[in-house]
Amino acid sequence: MTGFTVGIEEEYQLVDPATGALRSHASEVRSDDWTGELLAELQETTIEIGTPICTSIGEAESHLHRLRFQAGTVAGAHGLAIVAAGLHPFSTWEGHQRPALERYRAIEARYGRIARDEHIYGMHVHVAVPDGASRLGLMNIVRRFLPHLLALSASSPFFEGSDTGFASFRSILWRRWPNSGMPPRFNSDQEFETYIETLLDAGVMADPWNLYWSMRPHPRYPTIEFRVTDVCPNVTDAAAIAALARALVHAAATGTLLDDALEHTPPTMEQELLRINEWRAARDGLDARVIEVADGTHQPMRAAIRRLVDAVSRSAEQLGDTGSLTHIETMLERGSAADRMRRRHAEGGGLTDLVDWLVHESLVGTGLDRRAAQREHG
Repeated sequence: MTGFTVGIEEEYQLVDPATGALRSHASEVRSDDWTGELLAELQETTIEIGTPICTSIGEAESHLHRLRFQAGTVAGAHGLAIVAAGLHPFSTWEGHQRPALERYRAIEARYGRIARDEHIYGMHVHVAVPDGASRLGLMNIVRRFLPHLLALSASSPFFEGSDTGFASFRSILWRRWPNSGMPPRFNSDQEFETYIETLLDAGVMADPWNLYWSMRPHPRYPTIEFRVTDVCPNVTDAAAIAALARALVHAAATGTLLDDALEHTPPTMEQELLRINEWRAARDGLDARVIEVADGTHQPMRAAIRRLVDAVSRSAEQLGDTGSLTHIETMLERGSAADRMRRRHAEGGGLTDLVDWLVHESLVGTGLDRRAAQREHG
């Protein structure tokens, strides 16, 4: 098999297990990580991990379990716990620090307040493309399904102590950054390179890493990087979403999914409809209605995801990821993490209790979890 290897990055919150509040101790935690696998991010409330390059989603899922165990163990040695969710439910940004690293100082100088108060937590899925394939051409096909991935991953309904009315308020906060949201259509690699050069020459970006789209051609690796998704509390959910992303790239590369939208829809209208779909997915999650760009019809998100899974099931089978992809149906029936968080909160325990639930949900399958309690509330 040429291409289609996969890697997954996740960002975790550091919290006080007693109070549930965010804590800015990432540097201390990382200093005691002898593996070097816990990485810095823009905020000291955040640690990041990344799997090695994997040939199957099952392999990547095993690494996620191992890395969450590693992160949870080292954090625990500092009296902290990790949470895998798109936003913290009640802590505010004031009083937290950023790592004393030059890159993050430059980001804060460039972006000001939104860099200082940005405590958001995502999952990034990298899918390698075959030699000779155009990443931009594949993105033109795959990008219309980014709202579907966002709806499945949504895990950030609460922010600063209240329900936002959104399933993924993280993605709404992320839209404040320039060069974020739905990536535009590019007709050639040269057009994309000219666009990047124009932004760099104008000082809009310091480097290509400041391209913050929901999906992008990675600046260093020969991958398409999916950045649209919230980090998932449950590892099996994360693996299922990664399996769908990987199958999408494979299906686009092998001709199962076609770039047929422009036969019926002008480029500007296509872009705006995709932006609306992404916003609707952020607000309503799996209860959203998604517009079909090719003909303007719309349907419930769950029905759209089921159609999509059917369309890429052959690719998942060829990649050896059928088992992970099958879990999507469980997620559709059970609800997203945002749905589960709201149900948990409705039980009356408050937001501190919700953080406690998230701590243990984030460790299911790692060996650090309370399995019986998780099954009871699953």
